[in-house]
Amino acid sequence: MMRPPIAILAFVLASACRPSAVASPPPTTVTARQASAASRFVDSIAAAQQLPGFAATVMQGDRVLWRHGFGYADVAAATPATSRTLFRIGSVSKLLTATLLMRLSQEGRIELDAPVGRYVDVPRPLADVTLRQLAGHLGGVRHYRGAEFFSTRHYDRLTDAIEVFAHDSLVAPPGTRYSYSSYGFNLIGAAIERRLGVPFTDAMREQVLQPLALTSIVPDAAGAKPNARATLYAVSKGTVSQAPEDDLSGRWPSGGYLASTDDLARFGESVIAPGLLDASALREMFTPQRLASGAATTVGIGWRIGLDSVAGPFYHHGGSSNGGSAFLLVYPRQRLVVAMASNAFGQWSDREALALGRMFMPR
Repeated sequence: MMRPPIAILAFVLASACRPSAVASPPPTTVTARQASAASRFVDSIAAAQQLPGFAATVMQGDRVLWRHGFGYADVAAATPATSRTLFRIGSVSKLLTATLLMRLSQEGRIELDAPVGRYVDVPRPLADVTLRQLAGHLGGVRHYRGAEFFSTRHYDRLTDAIEVFAHDSLVAPPGTRYSYSSYGFNLIGAAIERRLGVPFTDAMREQVLQPLALTSIVPDAAGAKPNARATLYAVSKGTVSQAPEDDLSGRWPSGGYLASTDDLARFGESVIAPGLLDASALREMFTPQRLASGAATTVGIGWRIGLDSVAGPFYHHGGSSNGGSAFLLVYPRQRLVVAMASNAFGQWSDREALALGRMFMPR
C-alpha cells in the first residue's frame, strides 16, 4: 500500500498538474556532501528494513546526478547490488503499459474511449468498460484475491490470463469509483495483444523499450536468468530467505518487468518532454481523470499525480512484488527523476522518494 506523500497540497485544480512546455532548468552540481548524505539516507532505509540489496539513481534531464547501491544482489555469492542490477519493479510496470497505450493511441491504432470489448472478447458489463477507465482504475475491475498474487500458473497469452477475473462482478459501476486493479491493466495488455496480433512483450519491446534504448527493462520470464538479475528474497521477523517461486506471465502489463534503476530513471526522463510521445499524448497521460460525479482523481493514464508545496507537480508510481519493490518519481519542471528498487518487499515508497529527490532539487 502507498503511504500518503508528505508536503502535498490538496488536489484542487486538475490543470495545475497538466504538463506544459518544459524549459531546461539550470544544471545541478552535486557536491560531495550531497552525494554522501544521499548515500547515507538510502543505506539507512535498507538497513532498517534488513533489505538484502537496494539501489537508487537520480537524473536531471539526460544526466545522472548520483547513483548508489547497498548490500547484495545475491547474498550467497556476495554480488553487490548496483544501479545496473535488475530488480523486479512490480506495479511500476503499469507505467510502461501506459506509455505503450498512449503511443498506440497517438498513432490511431487504439482508442482510449473505446469499450475494451471492441478489442478482446469479454462478457458484459466488463466489455463496456473503456481503456481510459481501466488505465485510471475507474473500470470497477477487482484486484488480486487470496493467493493469486503468488500464482505459479504459466500463460502463453494474456487472453487466457484474464479468465481469472473476466466473469466476476464489477466492484462498482464503471466511472463511479476509484478502485485500484492490477487486473484492469492486464486487460489493457490483452486488448493490445489482440489489436496488434503479437505477444504483449513483443509489442512493449518494439514500441517502447527499443526506441528508448532501455536494454535492461525486460519481462521477468519464469526460468530465465538475465545477466545482473537480482536474487529474490523475503524478509520476515529479521530472517532473510529466498522468495517463493512464482510466474508473472499472466501479469506482464501490471507487474511483470525487471529493470535497473539507471534505465528506470531514463524511462522517467522520457516522459518529461515530447519524444516517443508527442505533447498531446503527454498532456492526456498526465491529466487527472474524473469520476462520473465530476470529482477529480489523482490518476491520469497509469501515472499518479501529486502537487508538492515547494517543487510543484510530480508524477509517480510504486511497485511491490514477490521479491522486490520499486518506485519512480518525476518532477517535470525541474526535469528531476528518482528511481529506487530493492530485491525484497520493503516498506518504503513516495515519502522516501520525495525526500531523496529534494536532496538534489535545483536551487
